[in-house]
Amino acid sequence: ALSSSRAARDPPVLKPLVSECLSGGGSGEMAKFEEADPRWKVKDLGTQGANVNNWHWTENDCFPYFKERFTSSFDGNTILSGVEAGDLSGELSCWKLEKITGEASITKRKGKKVIVIYELEVDIKWEAILKNAAGETASSSKGSYKMPCIDTVEDIDAFEIQVKFNKEAKEHKSANDFAKKQGQAKVREMIVAIIEQLKAEAGAKEAAGTPIAGGGVSGDTIASGANQAPSEGLGAMSLTQEKAKAKAKPAAPERALCAGDAGHYTIHLESEFNCPAKELFECFTEVRKVMAFTQSKAQVSTDAGAAFSLFDGSITGKVVSCEMNEKLVWEWRQSSWAAGTFSLCTLTFKEDAPGCTMLVLEQTAIPKTDGHGNDTLGVEQGWKINFFDRIKMVFGYGSPQFS
Repeated sequence: ALSSSRAARDPPVLKPLVSECLSGGGSGEMAKFEEADPRWKVKDLGTQGANVNNWHWTENDCFPYFKERFTSSFDGNTILSGVEAGDLSGELSCWKLEKITGEASITKRKGKKVIVIYELEVDIKWEAILKNAAGETASSSKGSYKMPCIDTVEDIDAFEIQVKFNKEAKEHKSANDFAKKQGQAKVREMIVAIIEQLKAEAGAKEAAGTPIAGGGVSGDTIASGANQAPSEGLGAMSLTQEKAKAKAKPAAPERALCAGDAGHYTIHLESEFNCPAKELFECFTEVRKVMAFTQSKAQVSTDAGAAFSLFDGSITGKVVSCEMNEKLVWEWRQSSWAAGTFSLCTLTFKEDAPGCTMLVLEQTAIPKTDGHGNDTLGVEQGWKINFFDRIKMVFGYGSPQFS
């Protein structure tokens, strides 16, 4: 009765499939012990199986976007015309974009959170002409707007603009003043608009999984995550890819550290990250990844003796030694500490299983008080929240442990 009921219920098309599965693939024999049935093997998906749906950290180069927009806005364009300047009418043209260098990227975490990071140096040549009511030129001048650092660290409109004048004689003063006041304000307004437009487009298109196109942004996505093949890393973007093949760097001479003093203490932290050791190591040695989770300006290196700076100079020091993807030793200090005071920070990366890395921090010779007499007990909490947990949250390397 059960067989007849099941036969009536099962569609005919399923019968040969069920029979084949029960008979070991139609051969009439069951699979042997430890002999894998090819029908149940997981196929190698190659690049299609890496960073599926952009779930982990991704990055797109958007510097070409900035270059294109700055060129179209400031190369041979009049940006002010018919503007009152006392009893004169002023015109200011940006006749040449002399320089735009730096880097910019759009990072995305778990396919949702979009972060725009940029650091640019810009030089724009300008010409100002002031005319009277009769249309005659009353004053004219040329010069440049130099912006040494437009970056994510500062407020969007807080970057420095240096106004340079080619000539500063009396007959050029009115035009120079016009360029310095009205012209500088207009340039700042236009640059802010370019940045805000990028952020708006990035939020709309990147979150939807369609990188910005037409603005010069590369469509090649640089991915990094737990599903990524270890050989892919950060692609041509990273110089540490080549350095990883080199032998461990020789240790630089250490400074005298007072680890045994009563006025110093040591911290020890451990945390597990769901990523290869190489990717976690790059979070401390690859400037774009450092800036992605600190959201501030950074300078990092793997060369012994090289200086490093984190959180826009709040933490500084130098590399004592480096074993690629395994150990990083820093002389480490906070800006509030007394001059010449350094601790010794050792970061060890242990990949006990593929895609699973234990990060061990050992920091010695931490002064109990800073240069102003305040205690430094926040150092340990800073590591927990601003480094360990932030890296996990930004790159998707696991759940926060300390937050």
